[in-house]
Amino acid sequence: MIHVSLDFNQKAALSWAKEGKFPWPAVPMDKIEAAGLSGLTPRQAPAYLLINRKGDVLAKGKDAALEKALSLTDGKKG
Repeated sequence: MIHVSLDFNQKAALSWAKEGKFPWPAVPMDKIEAAGLSGLTPRQAPAYLLINRKGDVLAKGKDAALEKALSLTDGKKG
């Protein structure tokens, strides 16, 4: 899981991620291209994409992404 911020106020976006104690990386808007995520950036939030290590999209949408993620982990949560 990677949180990609679409917030123009990067300091506020990273502060929000820290306050939320996200256990995953947070990528600010000005670092999206450097992170290799420019082709995957959503146009609105929230947006869910499940991608593999090569960057191929495996599922789009919250339900589809979570369902696919569970299927890839044999349904193990946590």
